[in-house]
Amino acid sequence: MSVTIDVPKNIDLILDMRSREEHIGKISVLKQMLWDGAESYLVSQYSHGKISKGKLSELLDLDLYGVNDLLEKYHIKSSISYDRFTKGIEIAEKIAKY
Repeated sequence: MSVTIDVPKNIDLILDMRSREEHIGKISVLKQMLWDGAESYLVSQYSHGKISKGKLSELLDLDLYGVNDLLEKYHIKSSISYDRFTKGIEIAEKIAKY
């Protein structure tokens, strides 16, 4: 997808600064900043119960281990309660017996 936007001067200065520091092009810096913003937004949506862990996984193209690492990075605790966790263990144990 291609999008044309006018970048405010202060953002352009930030792009220049990061581009020089990381030795990459401004377009790459802008893409990374856009991705970081999308990631932060989706983690916020998850932490407020607006999207599921599965949806977070799907939108960020991560497996569930990657999602757990991401949530840890943002200091977000799992939304599963202790009761649901222990019930899941019980169900898994029953299935494993068969």
